[in-house]
Amino acid sequence: MATREEYEQLKAFARIDGALVGALWIVSFACFIGGFAVPVLGVISLFTGVASVVFATMRLRKFRDNILGGIISFRRAFGYGCFTYFYAALLMAVAQFVYFQFIDGGYLIAKYTAAMTNKDMAGMMQSVYGISPDDMKLALDTLAALRPIDVALQFLTTDIILGVMISLPIAAIIKSAGKRR
Repeated sequence: MATREEYEQLKAFARIDGALVGALWIVSFACFIGGFAVPVLGVISLFTGVASVVFATMRLRKFRDNILGGIISFRRAFGYGCFTYFYAALLMAVAQFVYFQFIDGGYLIAKYTAAMTNKDMAGMMQSVYGISPDDMKLALDTLAALRPIDVALQFLTTDIILGVMISLPIAAIIKSAGKRR
C-alpha cells in the first residue's frame, strides 16, 4: 500500500511527464493542421503521436528505475500512466480550445468539406463506407455547428479514455518483480 507521500510523489512526476507528453500532442496537432497545406507535416504528426507513447513509456521506466529503485507494481505503473495521460489530455484540451476559439476561423471544416466533396473521395466514401453525399454533408454541418468548448471537451474525453487503455499494456510491460511497494 502506498503512503500519502509516495502517492503525492507519483502525481508530481506524472504531472511533469504529462506536461511533456501534452507538449508532444500539441506539436502533433499543429502538424496535423499544417498537413492540409504541407502534406509531410501530416506524416510528422503521426510519428509524433506514436513517439509520445514511446516517450511516456521511457519516462515511466525512468521513474521506476531512478526514483523507486527499480521496483514498481502493476497498479502503481498503471496509476502513473493514467495520471500522465490525464494531465497531457488537460493540456491538449486547453490548446485545442485556444486553437478553435481564436485561430481556426473555420479552416479545418473548410478543408474537410473540400476533401469530402471531392468526386473521388465522395465515391470512395460511398463505395467503401456506405456513406452517401447527403450523410457527409449532414456530418460536416454538425461538426461546423460545434462550439470550440464542445470540440475541446470531446477530445479531452477521448484522450483520457485512450490514455487509460494505453496505460494497461504499458504498466504490464514496465511492472517489475520484487518486493511490492
